[in-house]
Amino acid sequence: MSLRDKVQGWIDKGFEPAKSPLCSKRSVIHNLTQILQLIEDGSPYIAGERIKFLINDIENGKLDGGKL
Repeated sequence: MSLRDKVQGWIDKGFEPAKSPLCSKRSVIHNLTQILQLIEDGSPYIAGERIKFLINDIENGKLDGGKL
């Protein structure tokens, strides 16, 4: 059995590749830069809230690389 036949068998059985765990590096860097600026400007509470939003966005897939 060739590799092509094996792959076709997986597809026929409903194989779905694993979702990529990566997220958009550009978006994460942008958010972290803004958070750093908030900390430097003396707004640690707002920076903390932004960190919570960033974590939530990553967990919910809003920053997935393929969706941006």
